[in-house]
Amino acid sequence: MIRFPVLPATLALLFGGLVLGPVACSSERGTAAGEDGGVEPDAEGSDGSVVVPTGDVCKVARAGTAGVVLRGSLLLPTGEPTDGEVAISAQGKITCVGQCDAANASATLLDCSGGGVIAPALVNAHDHTDYNVKGPYPVGQTRWTWRHGWRTGALGEKKLPAMPKVSGNTESAIAELRFVLGGSSAVVGSGGIDGLVRNLATFPKNADTAQLTGKTATFDTFPLEDSNGARTPAACDPTKVANPGGAFRGGNYVPHVGEGTAEAAKDEFACLSQASVGVISNRTAMIHAVGFGASEAAAAKTANAKIIWSPRSNIVLYGNTAPISLFKATGLTIALGTDWLPSGSMNMLRELACASSLNEKYFAKALSDRDLFDIATKNGAEAAGYGAEIGQLTVGYVGDVAVFDGRAHAGFRAVIDASTEDMRLVLRGGVPLYGDAPLVDALAKGCDAASICGLDRRVCLGDVEGGVKWADIDASIKAGNYPLFFCRGETPKDEPSCVPYRDTYPNGTSATDRDGDGVPDATDSCPAVFNPPRGMDGNVQADADADGAGDACDAKPLDKGAK
Repeated sequence: MIRFPVLPATLALLFGGLVLGPVACSSERGTAAGEDGGVEPDAEGSDGSVVVPTGDVCKVARAGTAGVVLRGSLLLPTGEPTDGEVAISAQGKITCVGQCDAANASATLLDCSGGGVIAPALVNAHDHTDYNVKGPYPVGQTRWTWRHGWRTGALGEKKLPAMPKVSGNTESAIAELRFVLGGSSAVVGSGGIDGLVRNLATFPKNADTAQLTGKTATFDTFPLEDSNGARTPAACDPTKVANPGGAFRGGNYVPHVGEGTAEAAKDEFACLSQASVGVISNRTAMIHAVGFGASEAAAAKTANAKIIWSPRSNIVLYGNTAPISLFKATGLTIALGTDWLPSGSMNMLRELACASSLNEKYFAKALSDRDLFDIATKNGAEAAGYGAEIGQLTVGYVGDVAVFDGRAHAGFRAVIDASTEDMRLVLRGGVPLYGDAPLVDALAKGCDAASICGLDRRVCLGDVEGGVKWADIDASIKAGNYPLFFCRGETPKDEPSCVPYRDTYPNGTSATDRDGDGVPDATDSCPAVFNPPRGMDGNVQADADADGAGDACDAKPLDKGAK
């Protein structure tokens, strides 16, 4: 075993978290049970150091001249994890899944059978990348009921100060590199630059999506054209709604809908789903959907629309999040996104940690490990309109692939429970963006040396727009930009909580309130599933069919008597 010391927070912040200096860490830990989505160490020495397994997860078994073959435990679109190989051609396409090496003798062979888990690279289905610079908002225990409450002070709520935006190519590169170090190769976002994660919402297409045949998504922050927050809660002016021609100018339509628990948030879906508007369809993926009930979920499913879930940001802003158990029962496709650094997660690994902890303690394990894996990979690709090209280990798909260290957590949990150290390789179209030094060196030249949590890594910045250099990134971090990474067992600095909190449910889960929603089990319509009273439901627990089973735990929430 190798032991890496846990640096004090002050020392870690001094170094800024970049590879030109020591690792970025915080001394703040999650709760003992990891309830807030904090990362618990796999093991810990008596001196407080984190114990990391030794030995090679992957090795370069053969240097090649055309393409790459990866060998290890494969996470395929269906079924259980299975040992095998994935071949990616020199053109960046997956050409084989299964037994591939014999037919690809000229390819570089990376043997990750020492515990490597090979998966599609993660797809971040929603992020405002152009705000990911300084760090999270210090919101404390304040919670809101509608997004215009914290944005503009609507509904008499406390307005937050404006968040600074990313400035220049270097800060954009830092924002995207955080995602890459967390296993992502693609994002549906605003802002960003060419060369790191693919921005699937850049219109028109750019170099990031040139390798893909699909049309880029239309990202819409204010589908009701109400960015000033002046809209009265129930107002719906169809003339201000994006018409189908604008919404679907490219591929899928990705609007913010139902962000909050007030009636105003619920009304957004009612407005957008009008027949005269026509923008809720099988090409629509709705971001947040906190203010959805059984009727909205059923209507979304009828339209074959999708949901993009950003739990950490929802929890810290509204004390609540999308009704995931209801969406699961309804059969809706759910994808996962980080939202933005001010109130969300710094990367998809942290968002998965939040989703997993909520699923475990608040949603009665409505989502399986396979579900959690899918919401971070293929479902995100489907939400963006690229479900036939990325997000799966499938022949014909683009070779956006990630290798995780699965020695401590096998199978799907290797992804769900991964920390920074567990990311061993991230490929975009078969070309490395980041990974273990020997693996990257076998596939590309000229990538920068990086010491990430004490491990020898490479970061590839050769094609980044504007010619951003590693020294530029180092200087920007030291000047106050939020760090790129944090290490095993450490909670990112000022990371927003993933524990549901409002003044009506301030104490979390307990023996008499198992789901922590502020309603005692004895009178709770769903005692094991989080379903607090919401303003949009008249401040009572939602039960659309009035059969005594709350919507959150009713297998057929619109069918009275069928629980």
